[in-house]
Amino acid sequence: MRPHHRIRRNVLLWLLLWWGCGLNRAVMAQNIQWGPFRANAGFTVGADYRDNANTSPNHPRPDVLLTMGPTLSGGVYLPFSGGEEFDLTMAATYSHSLNNISPDSFGAPMTATLTLPIYVEEWNVVFADSFNFKNDPLESTFAVNRSEVKEYSNTGSASATRQLGKFAVTFAAQRYDTIFPDDPNQQETDYQFSFTPSFALREGYSIFIRNSYGIVYLDDPKLRDSTGISSEAGVNGQITPSLFGTISLGYSHSQLAATPTNGVTNINGVDSQISLSYTHPLRPNTTHSLSFYRSPGVALLLKDSSITQVYGASYTISHRLNRSLTLSPEVNWTHLKSLSGSMEVADIIQVGFSLQRTFTKRLSSTFSYTYQTRSSNIPGSSYDVNDISITANYTF
Repeated sequence: MRPHHRIRRNVLLWLLLWWGCGLNRAVMAQNIQWGPFRANAGFTVGADYRDNANTSPNHPRPDVLLTMGPTLSGGVYLPFSGGEEFDLTMAATYSHSLNNISPDSFGAPMTATLTLPIYVEEWNVVFADSFNFKNDPLESTFAVNRSEVKEYSNTGSASATRQLGKFAVTFAAQRYDTIFPDDPNQQETDYQFSFTPSFALREGYSIFIRNSYGIVYLDDPKLRDSTGISSEAGVNGQITPSLFGTISLGYSHSQLAATPTNGVTNINGVDSQISLSYTHPLRPNTTHSLSFYRSPGVALLLKDSSITQVYGASYTISHRLNRSLTLSPEVNWTHLKSLSGSMEVADIIQVGFSLQRTFTKRLSSTFSYTYQTRSSNIPGSSYDVNDISITANYTF
């Protein structure tokens, strides 16, 4: 079963459309308003130094990546019943390697999100689709001795919510597809169906019980498909005036399909998630964010593994040093244990910080440093990486 937190970094939403280069200067000098289309155009340039660009355990090779190009972020605004809108956001970057360790790439990362909320009688129905492309090996849980890992993913979902006073009920369905052009055995298709009743204790704060059923189909003929059910109870919203987020605890049962040499395998365990953000009333310039997750069985987080137990935690501080400067230290830890196939046990730890500076309303810059280490019980599957990057963004 795939947890709600797919293991990945947050990606920056830079919209790069090649046809945007052909817009005339008068249009580029202001917000673009063309019929229902609204956008902000700009330009981004950056450099990234990585001392182990090929994520090698024994023969690291340093590299410098240059990123630049026009940016465009916006959406298509078409009013529907209830004043809702149809939003579109896309992103892409182009990178060039000075040392030819990493191949030149366009569209990494790239994301496109379509959201269509409508009202049907008393139901709030939302259709959504999200497409993502990335090729950074540090964003993968299985890549070793690689300078890139191409991954295409698409998530299509539909949900329907009915409000009954303080009570509410939500039905949801989701399909998740991943495609790895260079790693076809890592490809999979997931289906998730859920039913979630909730009760509002007060405005912006509710308790819920989420019940889910999932099916996972794996492309690798050596691996086993799985089905699973889970149930979890939790709270969501503004818990106190200074603390908001989600806390849930539940139980999951997954079942690996039988093969000619293996019978049905059952995997059970506690499923939990904590995601909290806290700002002290006397120190409003500092925000603490803490998350913890645990899932007894997730498909294909490790190579040659039908299902993986995963848990981890992250802690981030966002501190405004002044009106134009923000410092954000961060620590992330992920523990992965293969329950079928390779039997690999791996830990991924990230420690770093980012410094964001706003020079003018149009010009901003970000400097960041990250240290990532991957340790594994399989020889040749551990590495250490130091990454330093700086990016400047200008909005016309």
